[in-house]
Amino acid sequence: MVRRLALIVVLLLATLSIVWSALAAPRVLPRLRLAPGFGLEDPSGRLVSSDSLRGQILIVTFGSAECGADCASRGQLLATAAAGTETTGGVELIWIASESASREKLAALSETLATHGQPWLVLGSSDQRALDLTLSGFRVPRRPDGTVDPIIVVVDPLGIVRAEYRIEPSPAVLARDLEALEREIRESQGMRRYLYEAAHLFRCYV
Repeated sequence: MVRRLALIVVLLLATLSIVWSALAAPRVLPRLRLAPGFGLEDPSGRLVSSDSLRGQILIVTFGSAECGADCASRGQLLATAAAGTETTGGVELIWIASESASREKLAALSETLATHGQPWLVLGSSDQRALDLTLSGFRVPRRPDGTVDPIIVVVDPLGIVRAEYRIEPSPAVLARDLEALEREIRESQGMRRYLYEAAHLFRCYV
């Protein structure tokens, strides 16, 4: 009888602990997978690797270096979202050209995107194979005509993909997600780190 009562108490406490953790757990973005490694060039010809970008939040999108109005629209959305957050390590806006492009085309795209008030890092390569490997690593879907879907990927400072948008989100939604990620980076210290880990467990398994 005593053992049965003790077991009931333990189960009740465990249940209350789980419920409390679920209610108290902060909002987190899931850890989807590791972002792929890459080495691409900026408009000046400087090699930029994925390792050199560690330590900051990345917003990565993909498309032609000559995408016209689509570039302007998506660039404005991402610049607006990035400007609406206060991140400790900064947010790097990255556009990866989906096809081989000259430095001049990359530079022109960089200037077009920068008109929205946020600097962009435009990357590309003359090596289509290197581009294809990068796009495949980010799981960018290709259309029948060879162009790519304009997906948006958020990568955390450790190089982990934390969000992926295959339908263009509103600036408010993207800014809210960036703020949640920045808050996790800032607050997951000491004992509070375990609360964030619990939040990830519930996010993944519940």
